[in-house]
Amino acid sequence: MPLRWSCCRRLIILPVLFCALLAAGCGPAPVPPSDSKQALAIVERLMSQWKTGVTVGELAQSNPPTFVSEVLWKNGSKLTDYRVVGEGEMLGPNVRFKISLKYLGKNGAVAQRSFNYLVTTTPAMTFFREEG
Repeated sequence: MPLRWSCCRRLIILPVLFCALLAAGCGPAPVPPSDSKQALAIVERLMSQWKTGVTVGELAQSNPPTFVSEVLWKNGSKLTDYRVVGEGEMLGPNVRFKISLKYLGKNGAVAQRSFNYLVTTTPAMTFFREEG
């Protein structure tokens, strides 16, 4: 009886191990890195659009869409000037830019702050303020 159980166990375990090894190599394809020149062009386009009053919602509905996550913009602050500080650096599939913003808050007060933004060019165009 012990011999028979040992054979049955092998017949079960070997196919399970084989399937597990096959599945380990099957996963989503890695996201390709973003193009830094295209990412800078996206930053410049978005900053220009923010200055002219285009909303975050309009950008998401454009063709192709650009997905923006910037609380100041979303909450109605008016961008008056900006400056990209230094060159962008790769961070995973994103390009990170430090951008100095000059804007009018909702209360009309002028403010100036710098933030890091992550820009993705593929598979979709995204612009997100890096938190933390």
